[in-house]
Parts: sequence; C-alpha cells; structure tokens
Amino acid sequence: LNAGLLVGFLLGLADGVIAGLRTGLTGAGNWVGCLSGSIAVYGMTWVVVLLILSPLSVRIWGPQPLTERLRSQVSLALGLGLFLEFFWWSREYLFWGVPATDPKRLATTVVFLVLGLLAGRVVVALGARLPRAVQWVGAAVIPLSFLGGLVFLLTAGAQTDDLGAINERNRQQPNILLFVVDALRADVLGCYGSQRVATPVLDELAAGGVLFENAFVQAPFTWSSFGSILTGKYPRRHGLVKMAPGERMYPNVTLPWHLKSAERASQDLGPPLQDGDFHGATFMTGTLSHGSGLLRGFDTYFEAMVGHDLVDTVSAWSVFRSELVLSLVRTKLVQRIDQAPVASVAVDWFAENGQKRFVTMVHYYSTHTPYDPPARYREMYVDPNYDGPIHAFYAKHRQAIEAGEVPTAADEEQIRNLYYAGVTQADAMIGQVLDELRRQKVLDHTLVIVTADHGEELGDHGLWEHNFMFQTNLRVPLILSLPGSLPAGVRIDSIVETVDLVPTICDLMSLAVPAEEGQKDERGRDRGRVDGVSLLPLMRGEVQSVKRFSFAENGTHASIQDREWKLVVPALRLTPERWDALPPAEREPLQLYHLAEDPDEHRELSAEHPEQVERLLAALLEWDAEMPILRASIIVSDRDIETQRRLLEQLGYAGGVGPGMQEEPAVDEEAGGDGEPGDE
Repeated sequence: LNAGLLVGFLLGLADGVIAGLRTGLTGAGNWVGCLSGSIAVYGMTWVVVLLILSPLSVRIWGPQPLTERLRSQVSLALGLGLFLEFFWWSREYLFWGVPATDPKRLATTVVFLVLGLLAGRVVVALGARLPRAVQWVGAAVIPLSFLGGLVFLLTAGAQTDDLGAINERNRQQPNILLFVVDALRADVLGCYGSQRVATPVLDELAAGGVLFENAFVQAPFTWSSFGSILTGKYPRRHGLVKMAPGERMYPNVTLPWHLKSAERASQDLGPPLQDGDFHGATFMTGTLSHGSGLLRGFDTYFEAMVGHDLVDTVSAWSVFRSELVLSLVRTKLVQRIDQAPVASVAVDWFAENGQKRFVTMVHYYSTHTPYDPPARYREMYVDPNYDGPIHAFYAKHRQAIEAGEVPTAADEEQIRNLYYAGVTQADAMIGQVLDELRRQKVLDHTLVIVTADHGEELGDHGLWEHNFMFQTNLRVPLILSLPGSLPAGVRIDSIVETVDLVPTICDLMSLAVPAEEGQKDERGRDRGRVDGVSLLPLMRGEVQSVKRFSFAENGTHASIQDREWKLVVPALRLTPERWDALPPAEREPLQLYHLAEDPDEHRELSAEHPEQVERLLAALLEWDAEMPILRASIIVSDRDIETQRRLLEQLGYAGGVGPGMQEEPAVDEEAGGDGEPGDE
C-alpha cells in the first residue's frame, strides 16, 4: 500500500503535468483537480500491481526489513512505470511505421526496460538521502493528495447528458450518421457491380436509398479529403492541404460546428439551432485526429490509433485523462483483444445516446493498409494454399515493390484478397451500428451516409495504395438513406463530389449553409464560401445534373473531369510563369483520358484530342484562379517527387521528373501511407 501510493504520487504527478501541457489545460482549479485525479488513478493502479508482484519480489530479494522491502517495491514499480513512459513517448519518434514484432523494435524495448529499472533504483537511492523532515512532509502530502483525487473523480463525471435532448428546435430534424470507410473503392461493393465481394449491409442500404455511381473526392489522401467532406470546401479553401505532424486546418465551420447555431433556410421555419441541440460524436481509427482541427464541433470523440478512449470535450478531466499513459496503454491493450474497437465503442455510445438528436461520424479502417483482417473474413477470400510472404500488406511491402521487387501473381492476388476481406469486415461493422439504431427504433429517423475519403490502387497501373489521380483513387461510393424523405432504390450517374455533402444535409434539414463573413485572403478570394451544392434536387428527380466538372488535386497534380473526359495536369502547369520558363523538353506532359471508352485509364490521348485538352485546361485554370491558397504556397515533399518520378517512368517518360519539378511547391503527402504506424 505504501509503495503503491508513493509510486502513484510520483508517476501520477509527472505524467499528469505532461498530460496537462499536451491538452492545453487551463485554470488553477482544473490543474489541481486533474493532477489529484491523476495521482489517485496511478495510486490505485500501482497498489493493485504491487499486490500482484509482491510474492515475486519476495522471491527475488528474499526476506527484508520493512524499510528495505518498501524501497525494493518502490524501485520495481517506479522502474516499470518509467519504462512505460520512455517506451510510449518515444514511439512516434523511433517506431513510426515499424511493426511491433520488428527485431529492432523489440531490442529497443528491452533496452528501455533495463533503463527504466535502473532509473527506478537511482531515484529510490536519491530519495533515501532526503532530510527526514522532507520525508515526513511527503508521508502527509501523498495520502492527502490521493484522497483528494478520489473525491475529484467521484464528482468529475462527463457533462453531456443534456446534449441532444429533444426540444422544439430539433424535434423535426433527423439524426445524422456519416460512415467514412478509409481507402474504399466503389467498384468492390456488390451494389456497384462487384461479383467477388460480399457487402450485404451496403447492398440493402443502397436498395432502400440513393446510390451515386459517379461520386468523386477532392483529394486522394485522408486529411484534405476529410476536410472537404466536413466543410463542403475544396482543399485550397479549407486550408488543410497536406499531412504532417503539427498541421492544423484553419478554423472552418464544420458540419457539427454549424449545427450549434445554424440559421433556418427561411425565418418562417423557426429560430436558429442552439449549442446542445445536437450531440456531436465521432469514432475514428486512423490518423484522423482532433489535433488536426478537422473535428471541430464534435463534443465526443474516440481515437483508436492515438489510443484515446471515449473523450467528452466538455469535461476537462475527460480530455486530460485521455493523455495519461495508463489510459493510452489500457486502450491499446483493449484494442489488441477487440478487433473492431471503433464499431464496439460506437455501438455502446449509441446504446446510451440513441434517443438524442445526434450528428455522428464513424471512420473505419479495415480497407486501409496493412490489410490484416480477422480470420473469419480472411477465410472468405484468401487461398488456403497460398504459401508466399504476404500475410498482411504493410508499407514495407509496398516500398519493396517500388524498389524493384516484383510480386508474383499469387502475391498480387493475396493482397487483393486481403483487401476484399477488409471490405466485408467494414460492411459488417456498419451493420453493427445500424442494428443498434434499428433496435432503438431510431434508424428510420436517421440520415445514413456511406462514403470514403479516397479509393485504392490494387496493382492497377502498376501501383499500390493511394495518392494518385486515377479513378481507382478518386471515385468512391456514396449512398444516402432516410426513409420518407429520400427516395428508395434510386441510382444517379451524374457527377457529384464529397464537397456536396454539407449543403445537401443543410438542404434536407431546411437550414442555411454555413456562411463565414470576412474570410478573405489578401487577393480578395473568399475563404468562407462553401463550394459544394445540394444534391437534394438531383435525388428527387427535379434536375438531371448539378455540376459540369469534378476537381481534385494532390501534391503533384490536379485533375478535372466531366462524364466523358478527364484531364490530369502537373501542378507546375498551374503556375504559368514557371511552366513557361521551363524548356519544352522538361515540361511534364498533360494526361487526357476518354472515360467513356477507356474507364480504366490506360490510353493517354492528349496528342489526338488537343481540343479536349484546351477545353478542360481552361476550366481547370479558371477553377484554380478562384482558390484562396496558391499552389506556390504549398511545399513539395521528397516523397511526392519520388512518386511522380516512378509514375512518369511507368507512363513511358524515361526522364522522370524534370528539374523544374524539384522546385515546385506541392502537398507534403506520404503517398498511400497517410503517416500511420504500420502496426496500429
């Protein structure tokens, strides 16, 4: 007991200070309360741990006087605690993208364990030399801090009970449930024509709702694409144009933020919504994080990869607790047991909050690398006789292919089969959430949307993963269902974009779209404007189309397409003064594809159809000129340059990237990796 409380005080105080700084904790009262709560949590934990380890420690050190036994226990527990701290906070610097079973990672872990145990002995030795008076003060402060922390924990419950309570402002509004399946191609779903992959939940959802056959993302990588989904803006208007540590989106009005104060489309329809009329909650797997600014407006979040258990932003303790190492490690251990933690947490949350008005987003990751599905899904697709090296498709496998290792036909089929298993897993996880809402009899009052942030290359064009401008990356599924308000069994082949979701939801709810006054750049471009348009007239059959073109861009290219033609343009071409300065031999050629006859984009036709190039390029340059963020202000990454060099070589341009490309600013995007650790 004494040793556990002492170690809990030391580690709880130290880790609490780190957590407070990482979460931006403010206010003396919050600091005192959260630190005391941290001390109580760590104290209880280490008392239990030492009760379990005591018989082992007696065997190691043998019979000892009480004082020596206390020092031994403290030394052991403190050493283990410091090991956890060393290990955890070094992960993002030393182990980013490295599998947990990697020999170097295992060796480093052993080194950290030894260092932690040694540090524990050193701290105990130094503590024994403290003056007797200081030791007595500690003996009084530690139990008082622990008891104060217990009182704080009993009174620091989450303050979300009133969020989403039914009232006159929200009574007639639908709930909103947005599923985003990371790296999900449209053509692998049964409702999009696949005969290979089982997706019964999505097939049924599409049969009861509206399916868009030509829905396109605005960026073929995660952060920028999610920014467009949640704000209704193109990436160079919402501002999150790259993925890198510390990057944050400008404070745009996201969908959940908008629902805290949205005006009605007409004043006759009633007063504006108020903060608390909807409970915003998001459940995420990958790199999508509240730290990126993307999740502004969500009151509750779960971040599996980061290790954050369910966090309520209205509670300082809930946010603070999420950054304590004990909480992070516990969440990660639970995820090792539960192979679908996002679905599990989401279902539990809906079980408690399903009778509220909610705006929610569920982000699934089973279709993103490392393509490592549970056995029950794997067995549906994987050849049991396959004996090759691919058991999950990590970034290291892609890198090996890019370095020149040629996978066998069996290897390629194995990779695709693993991906297909992840698709069926995602379908099942969507079904789990829908079943819970159906059980509560609120599914018919919930707008369900299923889409993806980008697609995936599965060996198409000789490429793997994503961040390419091919249709395999840009075309995504889009299904909307709301019985009684949207038609059933409708398929629409007109071009739509993910920026259209926010205005569509607003139109369906008879709300005005977000309006951000005064958001101008130095050139007078409007950063507050929503680029998307409502798809409701299209779904109701009132119009045949809502837009002529779809636009997308990544670090090295921009694209424009209509229903028949698609033009892919090097980013440097969007800065004409620099493009014109290049010798003609160093200018990367434009790529034109006739989608009507070549949907898989294998025949480049710019030389044969210059009139189409001219037409599409003029429209693309006009769109580019409207963007508040200039291409020239975006920094290119080494990875972008290398990816572009390989792609050009595959297209038959042996020179690769010309000298001008080395200087061209572009999005700093880890192509296909999204920056995630491969073992998470």
